[in-house]
Amino acid sequence: MNIEHRLQCINEQKRAYIQGTIEFVNGEWIFFDEKDEEASLLEEMTEGNIEIFRHGHWMCGQLQKDGMVDIGIEVFPLQSGEHVRFRKRLPYAYQQWLESLSDKTFFHFVQWLNELGFSLYDCLYCYNGLLFKKYSGVNFIIYDNTEFISNVQHYYERGDTYKDRFEITFNTGKRFICAHIG
Repeated sequence: MNIEHRLQCINEQKRAYIQGTIEFVNGEWIFFDEKDEEASLLEEMTEGNIEIFRHGHWMCGQLQKDGMVDIGIEVFPLQSGEHVRFRKRLPYAYQQWLESLSDKTFFHFVQWLNELGFSLYDCLYCYNGLLFKKYSGVNFIIYDNTEFISNVQHYYERGDTYKDRFEITFNTGKRFICAHIG
């Protein structure tokens, strides 16, 4: 199962979105990030997917070039001052690492990570040795949930069987271990 299908199967992850408002300025749509208070061109924030808050809920759609949004059953124009959000992009090495895990290991890892207060979208950095065709080794993933920083060490072996062991160390010194074979 690819990463997009996997993400649809799990609970909504905390801190998965970049949220803000939009304004039409000098013939272009500008996105104002509510967290960082930075302005960016709307088209640079998304590869087309956009969610708009209307009528009390988030509506998913595809941003069209002319400032229109296609939600499948209707196409409507953006409005200045509207609240929008985009799913954060996962770093390439991290996304490839997540895809390299078996479905069972992926879902177990996500549950474990969430129980420890982290989201898949808290990833700051990922070293993925599997990208270099290494069949055994250690991957390093650093997460920051704004309260704690953690380092996950993923010990892996690939061959006839997949072996995965995860250790997480918090900036407080607390450590946890999770293993999965198969």
